[in-house]
Amino acid sequence: MTPYPGQFQFPDTERIVELDVGVESGKYWEEYKSLITNVNDYLPRIRAINELKLKVAIAQLRSKQMTALFINPNIKFDLVITEADVPLLYAVAEKYKAPHIAITTSSGKLHMFEAKGNPIHPVLYLDTNSLNNGNMSLWEKLVEFYRHIQTNDDYYYNYQPLCEVAAKKLFDMKRSLLEVEYDIDLLFVANNPVLLGNRPTVPAITYVDRLQIKPGLHLPQNLQTFLDSATKGVVYFSLGALQEPENLAPSILSTLADAFREVPYTVLWKIGNVTMINKSDNVFAQIWFPQQEILAHPNVKAFITSGGYRSLEEAVFYEVPIIGFPLQKPRKNFIKQITKFGAGEVLDPYNLDKDTLKSTIEAVVTNEQYKKAITKLRQTAFDPVISGPENAVWWTEYVLKNKGAKNLRAPAVGINFSKYFMLDIVSYLCAVVFVFLCLALILIRYFVKRLHSRFFGSHNDQGGKFKAL
Repeated sequence: MTPYPGQFQFPDTERIVELDVGVESGKYWEEYKSLITNVNDYLPRIRAINELKLKVAIAQLRSKQMTALFINPNIKFDLVITEADVPLLYAVAEKYKAPHIAITTSSGKLHMFEAKGNPIHPVLYLDTNSLNNGNMSLWEKLVEFYRHIQTNDDYYYNYQPLCEVAAKKLFDMKRSLLEVEYDIDLLFVANNPVLLGNRPTVPAITYVDRLQIKPGLHLPQNLQTFLDSATKGVVYFSLGALQEPENLAPSILSTLADAFREVPYTVLWKIGNVTMINKSDNVFAQIWFPQQEILAHPNVKAFITSGGYRSLEEAVFYEVPIIGFPLQKPRKNFIKQITKFGAGEVLDPYNLDKDTLKSTIEAVVTNEQYKKAITKLRQTAFDPVISGPENAVWWTEYVLKNKGAKNLRAPAVGINFSKYFMLDIVSYLCAVVFVFLCLALILIRYFVKRLHSRFFGSHNDQGGKFKAL
């Protein structure tokens, strides 16, 4: 099932059947684009994105192509691979009672790691929506803790219940969607763990980065000639496939244009509406560039990026130092996972001045330490021992061969909060300690009273044998 068919060439087309759901998906494109590019990082935006994903998935699953597939009783599958970000899709694996692999192109979300029994922590480990990372102040830690609770609550008490209602209507699913999620055999994270900040990982999670990278692609002849002639160096500026520079504030666009005018390098600027900027002669602007081919060119010395996962991955792979330009707070955290190795710098787009931008560009282009740092980062991060596209093939074959991978399931899967942190044992120990403290208090009071009566009781005694004497 894909909204973008036609991505395969012969002979792959002989064994791959693409079910086109582009028409059903297309009507939601503008709404999706608006939400994704929104720089508001609060919960309402995340909730709106989740609910839109659910609407898109329902439209896709109810398409004629998918309906024809589902009603055919003769079709069986040896493996079902679904998008991990949309729990409704898990129900397809449940329908066919087949082994199940979920894949996410993000850094992984809290519920994905929890479903595999993987440790999560609001401060130590980054997730897709983290606002702060590293050496945090007390306030930043409180913000992350609150965000952590909000994100989890929205998934378990809003998003997943909505998906479960849809799954029961579409597939007459009997089990709870949470149980189906727990039964996912493997989670593929299409990213590199080194570039995500590192976290402990259970065997049922594997990293399969560089799936989109295709070395050896050739530039169009006009761009090849243009870059070959730019001997002083090239700076490539792109905000990604969805974020459009035209939506930036006029003051930011003006600062960018003024700084680019004063640097002695050629600048490739991915922007559609060139009339919005005062373009200088050293700036080559157009609506789209073949990014991988651009980054692979030896004259490209720096990459100004908003910090998308694929862009950061490609920058490291092609050894181009980065200048982070994060428009959304979570992106800054992932940019810092690269700049902490000395492989680039990060700017604040909302507090930007021409001189800072200009000096940063010149430093990254001229200082060889940035180039050396990103070269070393590539060597250490992109190794088959850590992750790679080959992992996707190996682990898929493993699941097919063994008809699942339940043997890799962590013991922590499905355990509630109290059992995971052994609060039952803690409560038992607290009860035992409380009983001992009570007994000790009773004994202490008893002995104090005996001692008091022995040594001080005679002064208050007005009767008894002393009165008789």
